[in-house]
Amino acid sequence: MTTTQRLTSFIDSFYWRPFHGLVSRQAFRYVACGGINWVATTVCFWVAFNFVFAKRDVDLGPTVVAAHTAALAIAWLLSVLLGFWMQKNISFRSSPLRGHTQLFRYFLSAVATLLISWQLENLFVRVCHIYPTVAFTIIYLTTAVVGFAVQRHFTFRGSSRD
Repeated sequence: MTTTQRLTSFIDSFYWRPFHGLVSRQAFRYVACGGINWVATTVCFWVAFNFVFAKRDVDLGPTVVAAHTAALAIAWLLSVLLGFWMQKNISFRSSPLRGHTQLFRYFLSAVATLLISWQLENLFVRVCHIYPTVAFTIIYLTTAVVGFAVQRHFTFRGSSRD
């Protein structure tokens, strides 16, 4: 049994009777994969913000990047790689699109999400004075809701409800 099959079986083991009438198996898998990705990405953000950058801005020579922005960039990279793998192999595995097309579309949607996240992160941290990890979590959950529609109807278009 492959890693993908084991992870899919594990996720499906939580798809109990009450969920059958509320959400499709595909949507349930999407949420589960998103949850796994959220935990991994949030831990990565927290480690990068608190330890890699030690809550200090990063001097890149001609420009200075805020620590929370640099941590967001690192967490985003992990999120894209892990998220694409899980969505392609678990949530939307029946998509007829070729892998490189899916990856390109996923990357486009991820860049759009990054730009939105970056703007919201700056708003929440600098204007609203919300702690960066809390702001990151709020933003991640908000963009995940929109992400399901984007992934289903654009990135992995044509995927049946597994």
